[in-house]
Amino acid sequence: MQSKIYAHNHLIGTANLQVGDETMGGLFGEFVPTEYYFDQIQKLVWAIRQAKKPDANPWHALRLNVQLAHGMFLFPQGGITIDDIRELPGAPIRIDIAGVDYSIIRDYILENPPRPFVEKPWEALTIGQKTGFEDELRKELGATQTSLFRFMTNPPKHFLLDAEVSAFCRDQRNDDVLFAIKKADFDQHFALIHLTWTGKQEKDGYPYAAYYRDYDEFKHTVMYPDIAEWEE
Repeated sequence: MQSKIYAHNHLIGTANLQVGDETMGGLFGEFVPTEYYFDQIQKLVWAIRQAKKPDANPWHALRLNVQLAHGMFLFPQGGITIDDIRELPGAPIRIDIAGVDYSIIRDYILENPPRPFVEKPWEALTIGQKTGFEDELRKELGATQTSLFRFMTNPPKHFLLDAEVSAFCRDQRNDDVLFAIKKADFDQHFALIHLTWTGKQEKDGYPYAAYYRDYDEFKHTVMYPDIAEWEE
């Protein structure tokens, strides 16, 4: 399936992804870079690859995102790697994605044609919306505050404060955003969150979140009833 790869809000390449090891949630493909990749990203990729002491922080700082052709942004638990070898200029560059949920691979990549990702009033996100929603959520959770500020004010800790989050889709009628989440010892993988857009940590109990085991549960519980109401 065709995909776009972003670093922050910048398109850095495309790839026609294929399924590798299904049990590991693996996808791979030839990475076709943009000029922005060559100008701004490639040297960092080379430096990370050649580092004698592995350090994941510079790689995570790239804030890589992969968006499939139908609009879905992947949330790979095992991360994304770009195999760009400095000593082999002109050689194909490979992208590998690990830890994609099998139900996502089955329903939205392998199935022919793939299932619709979203239906109105729900809609897919642009990369700017995705990063914007994630940034706002972190502010409302208090994740952007310093540890000293937390110690001095002792604000309530939101359940999702220590979770990894990835904005997934939104309800165009309001400020409800579905996030894919990863939290230790928690078996729900999606959270529907009503952002308040205060730009700062919210009071106890906010932003409100409802949790779902997987995307199918969310679709049957929330999206399909919303579609029926929208079409009336």
